Amino acid sequence: MIVFGFGLVMLAALCLALVSRRGHHEADPRAFFAAHGQFGVVLFFLLSVGETYSIGSLLGFPGGIAATGSIDIVLWFVGYILLAFPVGFFLYPALWRAGRRSSAITLPDLVGAHYRSRVAESLTGLVLVMLMLPMGTMQFVGLAGVLSRLGLGFSPLVLAGSAAFMAFLFVAIAGLRAAALISVLKDTLVLLAILLVAGLTLWHFPAEQSRSLAESLSSGGSSAGSACAMIMSTIIVQAVGFCVAPQAVAAIFSARSPAVIRRAQIWMPLYMALFPLLFVVAAYGLTHAGLGGTPDQIFLAVTSRSLPGWVAGIVYGAVALTALVWLGSVCLSLAAIVTRNIVPHVPPAQQKRVGLLVIATYLVFAVVTASMHPVLLVSLNKLFYVGLVQMLPGVLACVAGWRVAPLFYLGGLGAGLATGFGLAASQASLGGLNPSVPALAVNALVLALGWGFSRRILR
Repeated sequence: MIVFGFGLVMLAALCLALVSRRGHHEADPRAFFAAHGQFGVVLFFLLSVGETYSIGSLLGFPGGIAATGSIDIVLWFVGYILLAFPVGFFLYPALWRAGRRSSAITLPDLVGAHYRSRVAESLTGLVLVMLMLPMGTMQFVGLAGVLSRLGLGFSPLVLAGSAAFMAFLFVAIAGLRAAALISVLKDTLVLLAILLVAGLTLWHFPAEQSRSLAESLSSGGSSAGSACAMIMSTIIVQAVGFCVAPQAVAAIFSARSPAVIRRAQIWMPLYMALFPLLFVVAAYGLTHAGLGGTPDQIFLAVTSRSLPGWVAGIVYGAVALTALVWLGSVCLSLAAIVTRNIVPHVPPAQQKRVGLLVIATYLVFAVVTASMHPVLLVSLNKLFYVGLVQMLPGVLACVAGWRVAPLFYLGGLGAGLATGFGLAASQASLGGLNPSVPALAVNALVLALGWGFSRRILR
């Protein structure tokens, strides 16, 4: 019965992907990668939500709490997503206008046009592709936990390969439009699933409780000042980093107008209601013994204990769709970057075909790495943002129209990446400060010096 419920969800998603293809010709790369920039409020809203609430949120948030017993994760995880909405309200329309001026459908398109440098465009694309590689791994780590619950008897690699095929199929059918339409099903099911699981968890909470919630939670074991610095700096860094992620920028360029983006952003905070419910599930996992599995599977374990088989299968299908929709958006944005910005001279007529090859390669890589290196989802999420936020100074220069020599842009980006990853690898305390902050300061300083130098030359 679990397999029946799961299969029903996957079949419904496939039908929606086929429906999204009707009346649209995806041979044009702009239609395939960015839906011709014609998404209205509803489709843009659903696509953006699909990128915000991936399997990293659904499984990683309660998993991080269960693994550490720390409320710090609650604060920075919820805080950065909430702050990203007002940041996006102001930044996204400006990015849309800058992209429309240069006919961009990827972030490197915008960078190359602004800095008038093919080298800057290509290197930006390479950095983004490298940063996004572990994020695909993160989705398949989560998917492996979901698929293992189906009891099919296949190896984890075969199950992950099947999920990758589904993700590829969704994208190949209708590109970005399919990802947006499948989000309708995914969002409906996810909302109902979390409400149901959290409600049943509250109903059964007192039963078989092995210890109190107060005993299970801590502030993370660090000093109050260090914990506060970590939380606040992580919130700010990840909020602004989220707004320049490749899939977020692709969604922005798919919108019909800045007004569409603003109207959609106003409603985004409503989805924050999911996090208190996910916290309830995490609290149940902390206070009740015998659930089994890794911390990232707390939500799945509680679902299995609380619901009958066919309902649990539908919930597992909803969780799987959060990863598949996110993978679809990311695959499309990376395929566009490779075919337009990294591989030279790909004719427009061939960009979709080459893009599908890139997508298949990315999915295979993610499946293999997920099987080799199972890691805590929340850790991958934090490492990703250390690098991603280094795109911010250069993007702000594009939006503001500041003319800077590409050498200074690349120098700032390289210095920021080296500093951020170096500090993260050394595990320097920095008084709790996120390593992205000093790295971002170095990046911005180099770019500011370049802007000042360029202004003096132009006088």
